[in-house]
This record gives sequence, C-alpha cells and structure tokens, in this order.
Amino acid sequence: MKKQEFKIDLNKEMAWITFLEENWQNVWHPIMMNGKQLKFDSDIIMEIARERWSNKIFGIAPTSQMLARNAVRDNI
Repeated sequence: MKKQEFKIDLNKEMAWITFLEENWQNVWHPIMMNGKQLKFDSDIIMEIARERWSNKIFGIAPTSQMLARNAVRDNI
C-alpha cells in the first residue's frame, strides 16, 4: 500500500491529532474523513477523536498550533 502524502496549507486551519504513546506533540497525524483532511473545529474534532480513538490518550490541534507542538485540547 502506498503511503499518502500531505501538504500543509498555512492559510487553512486543518485538524491534527497526536498520541501520548507516540512521542506526544512531536508526531502528528491529519484527521481524515472520506480521504480528505478535516477543517479544525474544536468541538466537532474532539467528538470525532473521542469516537475513533476512545482507547488512546490524544491531543488535537489546528495547523498553526500543531506546528508549534501544542495540543489545544486533550483527553488526559
């Protein structure tokens, strides 16, 4: 399977997630739906993350905060 490549558009605040067991706030993954990265909305993205990764400790952030290595919300 070919790994997908992602481009960061600094003009858009997209949704990102980081996991405690995976180098917290240093390794980030885009939050995707139907093959497209979701725009960041704190409440909606938190609901999606809680549903998808209920068994993990995670943090979410928009692009600007992801680049600053800062999870703006978490489930710790």
